Amino acid sequence: MALPPILSDILLGVGVGLLAVFFLKKIIPRFTRRSKSDFDDFIVNALGDIALPLTALITLYLIEDNLGIKGDALVAYDIVLRLVGLFILVRFFNRVGVRFFQGVGRRTSNNDLNILIQSLMPLFQAAVWAIGALVFLQSIGVKMAVIWGLLSAGGIGIGLALKEPAQELFAYLMILLDKPFTVGQFISVGSVSAIVEKIGVRSTHLRSLRGEAVVMNNSALTNTAVLNFADMARRRMIYSIGVTYDTTAEQMQEIPSLIEGIIDKVEHTEFNRCHFTEFADSSLNFELVYYIDTRDYTVALNAQQNINLSIMRAFAERGIEFAFPSQTVYLERSTAAGLS
Repeated sequence: MALPPILSDILLGVGVGLLAVFFLKKIIPRFTRRSKSDFDDFIVNALGDIALPLTALITLYLIEDNLGIKGDALVAYDIVLRLVGLFILVRFFNRVGVRFFQGVGRRTSNNDLNILIQSLMPLFQAAVWAIGALVFLQSIGVKMAVIWGLLSAGGIGIGLALKEPAQELFAYLMILLDKPFTVGQFISVGSVSAIVEKIGVRSTHLRSLRGEAVVMNNSALTNTAVLNFADMARRRMIYSIGVTYDTTAEQMQEIPSLIEGIIDKVEHTEFNRCHFTEFADSSLNFELVYYIDTRDYTVALNAQQNINLSIMRAFAERGIEFAFPSQTVYLERSTAAGLS
């Protein structure tokens, strides 16, 4: 006794699907496990996950002619099947694509490349969905010339709307590739000096020395001079010290060696030079230069503070006074001829 056509189609679809699931779950993995890479195991497992949904979809497609559906209902039925098939396949390709690029990142052992791949994954997945949508529209008879025309007409508006996000994304890629700074480094941008906490697709998050969060657009960082203190082996300190005109020549001669001795006693510091350089309007100026061999900003400030306080104490012990803006007016009495 022959089976009804619809039943035979159902049995055929279910049988093929179960056979595919059996091979994908039981047989093929025995061979893929022997390979050094686990990517083939992942693909087989992903195919096994979509085998049953595809089986149901194929079965519904096989019994389409036996359901007695006609007209608009048949068109709608066919569109729904194509749409479900698109959804299953796009998710499969996205899953495999993401796994592939993640594997590339792990093999390179490059943290920046891993971050870049993670950032571009949403863009990759959106591109796969866009391609799938175009294939679906073409499969149901939509003329692609109309689609391209609509995309061209809206291209200008989309471009203007996405100008700023695209600019920030490009700046983000430049930061990852050029690496002017990385997370954890201390940088200075304009009037902002802070530690980098996070580099995002649109903006970079900083933490200032006072503790507040600073969020800056990536484009602002790439278009501005960035001072990165992380790669600095030592800090060069240069500033002036002014003393009053009451200071004697002997005291002036003693000051460079006095300051050199103070700096040599401070940890992490290296004296470079100290010279009497200028007869200013209200002071006799020395130029002091020394190095601090640390990248830690706090340690550098502690060393500088120690030196400054030691100079103040040494000057006070020797009666040397720091100058401040002042003006001395000398009045000269003159006697005009014929006046008493």
